[in-house]
Amino acid sequence: MVSLELGGLAGAMKEFDDLKLIYDERLVTGDELRGRPHAARMTLEQLLPLLISPDSGKSLVKLDGHLTDGDNDYPVVEGLPVLYPAPVAEALLSGGVPLVYHEDAFQQYFLLNQIKQRGEINAAPSNLHYQRHLYRMSEFLQECRGTVLDVGCDDIEVSASLFPDNCQYVGLDPFSTKRSQFRIIGCGEFLPLHDDSIDNVVLNTSLDHILDFHKAIEEAHRVLKPGKFLWLCTLIWLKNAALQHDSVHFHHFRNYEIEGAFQEFDFKEVIRKEYSHKDETHRYGLYLCAQKTKG
Repeated sequence: MVSLELGGLAGAMKEFDDLKLIYDERLVTGDELRGRPHAARMTLEQLLPLLISPDSGKSLVKLDGHLTDGDNDYPVVEGLPVLYPAPVAEALLSGGVPLVYHEDAFQQYFLLNQIKQRGEINAAPSNLHYQRHLYRMSEFLQECRGTVLDVGCDDIEVSASLFPDNCQYVGLDPFSTKRSQFRIIGCGEFLPLHDDSIDNVVLNTSLDHILDFHKAIEEAHRVLKPGKFLWLCTLIWLKNAALQHDSVHFHHFRNYEIEGAFQEFDFKEVIRKEYSHKDETHRYGLYLCAQKTKG
């Protein structure tokens, strides 16, 4: 059993009290967002010049209904390009991960994801807290311009509507449900885009669902053009979060973890907003925009 002594609990509450959180109850529904002018969704043909093989790093071409770099082939399932790397085991081993059954590592990762997400992980569209997040995110992204890669995009109709109409949007998600919505099927640790190829990478409440979040931030840095932007929304957990049950997220980020990862890859913080999350005292919502400062 996890417990906090009285002094520890007082310290945890002081940590919360020292924050200057924004309390904003304005909201917007997904239907209202979709009714506004918003980002155009890119097609596979528009996206193809940006795509690379997650195995070789070579450019991809479309051939006989699939994508290929000449050596590796990738299926297009009901219009969705499936761009997972084949030698995931090699990547894991080169990082020194001692996996006995390393050939099954990727399958284990996805099995864990499926178990983790067996319950309802997203708030219902009618949930007021969810609608407040939609409002905050749409306001946060108003200065976004150009091409957008939304990593962990979930419902593309809602996600694309968060962006201004001068953006060109594509989502990436590991699962192939809602096949009518065009996106890349892939994962945040292996972004199948050329270096320096895109204007914005967005992690909208998805970074804590990615097992190797450092790799995801490194990949975001790689694919961003110099001077362009990473937009992040995630929960930051405080000391008293140890008392809270959570089976949905891989990570309970502390603020220093996010700051450290961004500094590691030479991101410069541009916008930072901290919001109260459901009036809770053990975590809050961080909305952060950072600029790629080095190529």
